[in-house]
Amino acid sequence: MNKRLINLLNILFAVILAIVMTSWLNLTFNNYAISPISVVYFVVGLVGFDYLIHKLLAIRSQQWLLLATSAVVTVIEELMGILVNLSQINTFSFPDIKSIILLLLINMIIIFQYQKNDLFKIVVALIMSFFETIAIWFNFDVGETLWSWVLVVGSINLLINLVSLKYVRKRSYWLLSSIAGILFSLALVLGKQLYDNYQFPAFNVATILTFMGFVLFWTAIVALIINYAINNQIVFSSNQQNSPIQNWFNQLKHPWLWSAVVTFIIFIPAIIALAPGIWSYDTPYQYFSMTRNNWNMGQPIASMMIVYFFVQIIGVNFLHSVATGLFIMIVVQFILAAVIFGYGFKVLNRWQIPWIFQVVVWSWWTLHITNWTSLAQSNTKDTWCGLAAVLIMIFLLEMWQDGPKFFHSYGKLVLLILSLFVFLTFRNSSRLVLIMFLPFWLGFCWKYWKQIVAIIVATGALFYLFNGPVVHSLPSSAVDVNQGGGVRNMDNVGGLKAQIIFGGYVNAGNKFSSADKQFLWTILPKGTPEQYSHFYSPQFADQANTVWGQLGVHYHHIYQGNYNQRRSKMMKQIISHYPLATLQVILNQNLGWYYPQSTYPSKSGNIYNEVINETKNGPMKKDGVIINNWKLFPSLYQFIYSLEQDGTYYQYPVIASFFDPAFWGWIILVILLILIAQKSWKAFMISFFVTIQWATLWAAPVVLVRYIYPIFLCLPLLAIMIYIRKSKLDVIE
Repeated sequence: MNKRLINLLNILFAVILAIVMTSWLNLTFNNYAISPISVVYFVVGLVGFDYLIHKLLAIRSQQWLLLATSAVVTVIEELMGILVNLSQINTFSFPDIKSIILLLLINMIIIFQYQKNDLFKIVVALIMSFFETIAIWFNFDVGETLWSWVLVVGSINLLINLVSLKYVRKRSYWLLSSIAGILFSLALVLGKQLYDNYQFPAFNVATILTFMGFVLFWTAIVALIINYAINNQIVFSSNQQNSPIQNWFNQLKHPWLWSAVVTFIIFIPAIIALAPGIWSYDTPYQYFSMTRNNWNMGQPIASMMIVYFFVQIIGVNFLHSVATGLFIMIVVQFILAAVIFGYGFKVLNRWQIPWIFQVVVWSWWTLHITNWTSLAQSNTKDTWCGLAAVLIMIFLLEMWQDGPKFFHSYGKLVLLILSLFVFLTFRNSSRLVLIMFLPFWLGFCWKYWKQIVAIIVATGALFYLFNGPVVHSLPSSAVDVNQGGGVRNMDNVGGLKAQIIFGGYVNAGNKFSSADKQFLWTILPKGTPEQYSHFYSPQFADQANTVWGQLGVHYHHIYQGNYNQRRSKMMKQIISHYPLATLQVILNQNLGWYYPQSTYPSKSGNIYNEVINETKNGPMKKDGVIINNWKLFPSLYQFIYSLEQDGTYYQYPVIASFFDPAFWGWIILVILLILIAQKSWKAFMISFFVTIQWATLWAAPVVLVRYIYPIFLCLPLLAIMIYIRKSKLDVIE
């Protein structure tokens, strides 16, 4: 039989076994599907079972003893599990047949990995797996009375530890991976209690054991990832040959155009299913206000202009249909995305990135449901900011790989300036991101510092021109039109301030001094921490309005001086007087950015504030217009709706993690550690364009996928940097 066919069948069989193991664990553990541990165990199962199949197909006569040994070990382990279970519940229970088969297969992999000189490593791995299994037990709150899961999970952990101790030999890899181990463990230990009870975990033996176990677990996992990424990656060389499909693609007359067209064709089912577009969040209110000549609603004016142009001018004035104008707008957004993604695909192919990695990047951009719904959004500020961010990221990679060619291309320089302008104008935190990223940008492009300064000056001039004369020429009935400008002020973090004030009082209100309480009540109605906690959810700063509305009916509100100044002063007092309560508030508020086992963004509507296509006059009962889905592709629409809005993807292990913003943040950290281990300092500096954006999310009022959309788009490019080396790259002209 053909060797390739045999390998393909082996992989398919390994995938089936890994799926069976994942399904069994998902039935055993609570919240297993939305945990990154499900991804780890699936990959370990996939690689391990593939390795085992190859070993079994090439087994020699003397190796049959190893198989017999693994069977004996499995029987002994199962008997021990039965005895332990019998002693606990005084009832004999035969273990699940699936658990026996899985345990046998894992033991066989371990036996084949065993070497005579590995006794010390086996002892260390056993100790590590003991603490890791305890951590997983406490983390998932296992309700299963049988002990089968302990044997299977313990064996998987033992296998991971044995492989990591055997193959990861550089101390620097272990040191770097320990950083991830500590941070990931803190995220899980703190996040679980904050998510379940809004409180810090108690400092007890269970907490310490859980933390220790997870530190060992994630350190071993990340060490393996770093070791594999560096020592087993595909090495680029000048004589490297492309695959046939890459050669065909490079010979096309206009590869950028073709890749953009193919990308848009893939988008067509999404466009049809989501037509006329996702009319949600503040867009109905913005549109209603713009038609009344009020252009100051605390939203970026450029975003409102796009909605007004397509929906009002084209839709209403020319086509006499709001929905048709919205549909044309989202089609334009999909076309713009296809052009940008197509260009990115062309660049990666020109750099001879392995075809499989290009397919992964392209699939992330074209097939991920979150990208479909983001591009179909009428709330354009996050969509356009994300598209600008990914184009900037592509240009940064081009500067790194071929600076002279990039900086002598006036077309690319103009596009870069426009991208920076859009990035600055559509996201109020973007100015802080660019200011913080500028030193890193100059660091890896120091030879072209004059050109970079010129780019920044040109972008700033364009930004000032739009933010000044253009915006101030727009009509507005708001009294503070000259204060808001074209973008929101960088101090506009009212959600964060409200979180700290409300959450600080809920967490530490019983310790507030009389002066603190008196000052608090000049901002909020009087009330006890218990009353506020009844209305207030730590993950949603917008619920401050609910607290105000409910308690304001019963308590007198004292107005003294400027409200914003009082609010800022109160926030500073809480931070300085009650730092632990403040930390708890911030960690509670940002659970969705670091704790992957939460449902934030949640199926309750937090992914896209309001029902995905059937907004009922916008949030907080604002004026608006209702636009319903056309149901041109009802089955696909319902599939997308159930995944994104009802949160059904949380039911699917492994898949769920790739919808989870916290998991994306974990991936960013692992990539940064790999770049440090590689000493790829220029790539490391470029990565801060994404890392700084992630850091600014912590000042957001609530966890929403649309906030992290720019990072979502840049993430595959960040991962690709691991495999790009300028000295080994053969650029095809």
